[in-house]
Amino acid sequence: MTMNRLPHSITRRRFLRQTALTGAALRGGRGWAESSSPEDTEPESSYTMFFAQPAATWPDALPVGNGRLGGMVFGDPQHDRIQLNEETIWDGERHDRNNPDAGAAVPKIRELLFSGNIHEAERLAVADMIAHPPRLPCYQTLGDLWLDFPGLTNAQDYRLALDLDKAIVTTQFTSKGVRTKREVFSSAPDQTLVIRLSVSHKGNLNVILRLDRPGSFTTVATAPNHLVITGQALPVNDNPGSPYKERQTGVRFRGELLVRTEDGTCSAEGNQLRIANSTAATLFFVAATEFRVRDMAAACSAYLKSSRIPYAELRNRHIREYRSYFRRCDLQLMGTADPLSAMPTDQRMQRIKDGAEDVQLLPIYFQFGRYMLISSSRPNTMAANLQGIWNESVDPPWGSKYTVNINTEMNYWIAERTNLGDLHTPLFDLLDSTRSTGALTAQKYYKARGFVVHHNTDIWGDAVPIDGIHSGIWAMGANWLSLHLWEHYEYSGDLNFLRTRAYPVLRATALFLLDYLVPSPTGYLMSGPSLSPENSYKLPDGSKASLCMSPTMDVEITRAVFARVIDASKLLGVDTDLRQQIYAATAKLPPYKIGKAGNLQEWFEDYAEVEPGHRHISHLFALYPDSQITPQGTPELARAARVVLDTRLANGSGSTGWSRAWIINCFARLGDGDQCYHNLMQLLRLCTRHNLFDVCGLKANAPFQIDGNLGAPAGIAEMLLQSHGGIVRLLPALPSAWPTGNVRGLRARGGLEVDIVWSNGRASQATLRSLLAKHHALAIPAGQQVVAITIRGTAVPFTREKEVISFFSTPGETYRVQIV
Repeated sequence: MTMNRLPHSITRRRFLRQTALTGAALRGGRGWAESSSPEDTEPESSYTMFFAQPAATWPDALPVGNGRLGGMVFGDPQHDRIQLNEETIWDGERHDRNNPDAGAAVPKIRELLFSGNIHEAERLAVADMIAHPPRLPCYQTLGDLWLDFPGLTNAQDYRLALDLDKAIVTTQFTSKGVRTKREVFSSAPDQTLVIRLSVSHKGNLNVILRLDRPGSFTTVATAPNHLVITGQALPVNDNPGSPYKERQTGVRFRGELLVRTEDGTCSAEGNQLRIANSTAATLFFVAATEFRVRDMAAACSAYLKSSRIPYAELRNRHIREYRSYFRRCDLQLMGTADPLSAMPTDQRMQRIKDGAEDVQLLPIYFQFGRYMLISSSRPNTMAANLQGIWNESVDPPWGSKYTVNINTEMNYWIAERTNLGDLHTPLFDLLDSTRSTGALTAQKYYKARGFVVHHNTDIWGDAVPIDGIHSGIWAMGANWLSLHLWEHYEYSGDLNFLRTRAYPVLRATALFLLDYLVPSPTGYLMSGPSLSPENSYKLPDGSKASLCMSPTMDVEITRAVFARVIDASKLLGVDTDLRQQIYAATAKLPPYKIGKAGNLQEWFEDYAEVEPGHRHISHLFALYPDSQITPQGTPELARAARVVLDTRLANGSGSTGWSRAWIINCFARLGDGDQCYHNLMQLLRLCTRHNLFDVCGLKANAPFQIDGNLGAPAGIAEMLLQSHGGIVRLLPALPSAWPTGNVRGLRARGGLEVDIVWSNGRASQATLRSLLAKHHALAIPAGQQVVAITIRGTAVPFTREKEVISFFSTPGETYRVQIV
């Protein structure tokens, strides 16, 4: 394998440099202490999750991460475990997975679908479109660091905590009169996972350290204080009867553990290290893979230079850099002290699951989502996958890869809205990594220009249809992902980004769509063969089918891409001829239809659903995340979308965390704050573990997925601030359960950073910080009005039309909006 030739753009970037501080200057907020010096004596923030017992299983542990290097901390007093991840440890390799028969089959499948021979079309698609082999490589664990403390028993006064304002997991307890403290964090500036072990009585720290892994690995002690683990991510043969055999190859990796003791000794015993009679020790774990670098040993050696830095300085560097992201946004609800602040988080969660309310846990949940994105997606890292960067398996659920028919996109809904737009860029890198493979698949399957991605991709940039016709034959992945680049432009107003980064991708996806669309017998241009992601419908004979032409989501995504390319080409003054082609194609797309039940149709035909409570609500894409359907602009379609939500929920939808998160965002767009709040509480009750981890399903053993953890906080932001359609809306879906509160640092399209204060269900003040010279339209809650806008006490002129006021902003200025 020649890793240095891999297509992903980040393989060409230098990863051995120290990460510079980025983002806004640090600002104090009411969610944390105002100290500017993060010393050990600084109190815990109100954004702290804590527990009175260690994690019993992997999904109950607490995550740390620096975007690239992650850990799951269990906090067991006697036999502790820190599960380790490096984001580029994937099995497999890059190779051509395209089905060689696809090009000839696709026109035949379209003809069969148009003529109503659905089952024959599906049989042909399975044989001639699904990739060889029909699975993609998966993301694997690096392994585990085990810490065994001989003689340590009867731990008392136990506390395991994750301070979201410091990004540090702390374990504390007392055993035999000795107080133990352990701190774990993953430093971005120093690219090191750091573990600090200390005890209150001199010489009472004794621990045995070892590294292992459930897959291929070797461990060796290279010095009395140095342990090395090496291995390779090899595919797991989970389908032994398949005729398509995976080559046993994957990314090779290297991890190194270095120990620094303040006293006592550290010695090697076989492939283990023993710390004896110490009072404090610092452990440094680093990792490198051949996906990133040629010389993994040299890379680890460079990372381990962090071990020369005093622990207090290392810790402070980590906190300062992390807070440059985290402290941009703050949320407070109820405006009073949290009456349950002394109750462990798992007990608060159990109260919620038992039916109680706990509004003041929601800001912690909101910030936990932001913490997880900061910890799993940084500039120049991989995008957050189905589990972010946290995975204990060599064969994880759904390969822990990138599912791009909702899940990967949802991971980044939170980015722009909660002031983490610079963490959006790994998603753009992921899309870039698919362009060459996707161009080949577009040409071989559809004889199309541009590029395509079906419903999954991976570290190798694969773009082919996999799994089967129920999910795989869906060519809209790249098109949806490309809209995230436009969204980044809308929030930032960065024309250079639009010109150099966003528009080339949007243009390529538009070219694909122009070639992918085909004339139908009804006269419309239709996409296909396709499906409504992972859903099925009933044919008139009662049989079940998935494949179709132009499901509603396809039309919605196509309209969205075409509209952005039109707008961008006008802004940039380019591609007049292409713009005219897009205008012509848009005019021939199928219309949105309302079915006999008053619902927005999911398919071109008004089919009955096999599963009325299906978890996907794909045909509501136009409501959220897009804004083609709004209560103000398209009230009839908005009512039809509401029928879909009500019907889905009445039949059991929202059965996964991500599904419920999407529902929250949709209700926010419909302005129904109480339904948003109800579904947020249902998400916590049904699809959230006691450590706030989202789960994909209702069963007790349902796997962790990060999408709900990121999608639901995006919904909270959407309840408080919306900015689509050229209007910034304050408190558009405020629930009655949140009568008083304030939010600081949300972002709005048009280069605005927004603070809002409200009391008794009414907005009282907004603060707008402007990045751009721009006219803004601001909508305030119904029944209220703006009485003044000021800059440093000086009135700013504005105009008023009903509940919308308009004014012009100057870059760098802060505007105070008084509301009554």
